[in-house]
Amino acid sequence: MVSGIGLSVGDKQRVFDRYYRVESNQTQHIAGFGIGLYLSAEIIRGHYGEIWVESEVGKGSTFYFSLPL
Repeated sequence: MVSGIGLSVGDKQRVFDRYYRVESNQTQHIAGFGIGLYLSAEIIRGHYGEIWVESEVGKGSTFYFSLPL
């Protein structure tokens, strides 16, 4: 089951960027520096993998990654 605030198309394109944080009334109470997904993506890409997100505003997000064998 997917739940949460979800990401807009623009946020989905930037969510793995260093220091990027989704800014909205719904995220004001969420602490962070915008580094976690960036670091995850760097580690996964460093192992020749891929990382992506499927999301819909108001319905939530699911994050995926794959690594080669």
